[in-house]
Amino acid sequence: MFVPTAECVTIGRTIKAEICSLWHPPSNYYHLRAGGHVAGLKDHIPNSVFVHLDIKNFFSSISKTRVTRVLKPLFGYEKARQWANFSTVSHTADGVKRSILPFGFVQSPIVASLCLHKSALGAALASLQSKGITVSVYMDDIVLSANDSVQMLSAVVELKYLAVISGFNLNPMKEEGPADQITAFNILLKNGTVEVTPDRWDDFVSALMNAESEHARRGILGYVRTVNEAQANDLAASNL
Repeated sequence: MFVPTAECVTIGRTIKAEICSLWHPPSNYYHLRAGGHVAGLKDHIPNSVFVHLDIKNFFSSISKTRVTRVLKPLFGYEKARQWANFSTVSHTADGVKRSILPFGFVQSPIVASLCLHKSALGAALASLQSKGITVSVYMDDIVLSANDSVQMLSAVVELKYLAVISGFNLNPMKEEGPADQITAFNILLKNGTVEVTPDRWDDFVSALMNAESEHARRGILGYVRTVNEAQANDLAASNL
């Protein structure tokens, strides 16, 4: 996590605004649209086979060179390189010093999304949708669903290969499926419904019990209600 200076925030807002004026993210990049991860997961409810993939070290996988490359067709080389310099920081990992896109800059999400979209992995995610597979992306989390387990397994194999080609590593520790249910963002997804996971439910019960204001209570219940109406009602009733 890198905390930008006031000047970096101003420049970051300019970069973000100019990218948004020329590039419109895919509608299934839910971190860049209303509804967020909950809306993204709800897209999968009609299906019966699910997969959850995670891009490991998503932001730090994106180099200054990659940022320059994806910005160049939109803004030309000089501006692309200038903005790549503004948008990356020096980082040392495993003894190797690199310039990476940091988590924390204003423009980081839109730049990272553009880099993903323009990669072989991003192209494959777009292609899967045309094959009847539902795809939702929330930053480094990818959720897939369909009604054919063989099709889904084939999709996972393809994505794993193209992730490597794209310079994005998928995290095997967070991979789930193909299965009839998966978890993502502490939400259980299965055919016909999404619901808060048991562990997260216990957290919400405790948070509601210890909430210091009515505003905080409404915030907790409001979030749970966006996930599952019945669970929100049960949560409210448990705290009467």
